[in-house]
Amino acid sequence: MKNIVKTSNNILLLFIIICFYSKTIAQDIPLQGDIRVHDPVMIKQGDTYYVFHTGKGISIKISKDRIHWTNAGRVFNPENMPSWFKNDIPNQDGSLWAPDIHYYKGKYYLYYSVSAWMNFNSSVGLATNTTLNPKDPDYKWVDQGQIISFKNGGEGVNVIDPNAIQDKDGKAWLVYGSFQKGLRLVQLNPETGKLLSDPPELTTITTKLGEGTFIIRGPKYYYIFASRGICCKGLSSTYQIVIGRAKSIKGPYLNKNGESWVDNKYTLFLEGDNEEPGRGHNGFFTERDTTFIVYHAYTRSANGASLLNIKPMYMDDEDWPTLTPGKKLFKLNQ
Repeated sequence: MKNIVKTSNNILLLFIIICFYSKTIAQDIPLQGDIRVHDPVMIKQGDTYYVFHTGKGISIKISKDRIHWTNAGRVFNPENMPSWFKNDIPNQDGSLWAPDIHYYKGKYYLYYSVSAWMNFNSSVGLATNTTLNPKDPDYKWVDQGQIISFKNGGEGVNVIDPNAIQDKDGKAWLVYGSFQKGLRLVQLNPETGKLLSDPPELTTITTKLGEGTFIIRGPKYYYIFASRGICCKGLSSTYQIVIGRAKSIKGPYLNKNGESWVDNKYTLFLEGDNEEPGRGHNGFFTERDTTFIVYHAYTRSANGASLLNIKPMYMDDEDWPTLTPGKKLFKLNQ
C-alpha cells in the first residue's frame, strides 16, 4: 500500500511539473517584476536569461524562470562609455538603441545602434564579452568600435537596428536600417563580427519599409520580420510587426501573396489591440524545441509604458510562422 501511495504521489508531482513547464513555455503566466523595456533581445547563459534593451549604455534585465525579471545594470557605465560616435553626433547622450546579441565560438557579440532622435548620422557598434555573468572574474565588455555607419551603409540610409545572422553555409550577415531609405544587408567576417569588406557590398531589402528588423532561418525559408507604424508615443503608438520569407538570405523576401519586400509589400504578423495598441521591435530566442518572439508593447494598464512580451511561435500548414497555437512549434535552424 505504501508503494502505491508513493507511486501515486510521484505521478502527481510529475503532472504538476509538466503542467507548470507547459504554462511557462506558453507564457500563460504574466511576466512580472522590472519589465519596462524598449527594443528587447534575449539570450541565456547557464541558468539565467538575459534581456538587453535600449537605454543609457544598453540596459540589462535578468530572470531565472523567464517570468520574474529584475534590473541588472548596463553594458556601459559613464566611466567606460565609448566616445567614438561623438565625432558624428556630438550631442549623443549615451542612449544606445536596439541591441542584438549572439554567441559564437566562446564569445558574445553585442551589436548596438548609435543615433539621436531625427539625426541620421547613425552607426552600428559592436561590443564583445566572454561571459554574461557579472560575477565571473572574466566579465568585461570590450567595445570593438564602429562596424558600419551612414558613410558606408548606403546613401541616405539610417544605419540603426542591427541584426546579425548566419546563413545555412556558415556565412555571417548584418541587416539594418529604418523607414529612412529602407533596409540593407551586408556580409560580415564571422571570426571578427566586422565587415567582410569595406566598402561593403549592399543588398537592398526594402526602400522604405521597416525598422527593428530580424531575419531567422527555418527548415525551408529565411523569414524576415520588421516593425512599421508609429513607435514611442505610448497609447498613441501604432507599431505592428510584418513578415516575409525567401529561399536565399539575400532575398527577395516575399509576402503571402508573392509580392516583394523590395516593393515594400509585406504581410501583417502582429498588430495591436485595445490593451496593447502598439506592438513591435522584436527579437527571437530558442530553447529546446521552442522559438519565442520577444518584443515590447505599449500597454494601457501600465499607462502606455513599453513592456516586455515573450510568446512562443508555431508553424502553420503553409510553413508560415504564427502566434496561433497549432499542430507544431516553429523550428528555428541555428
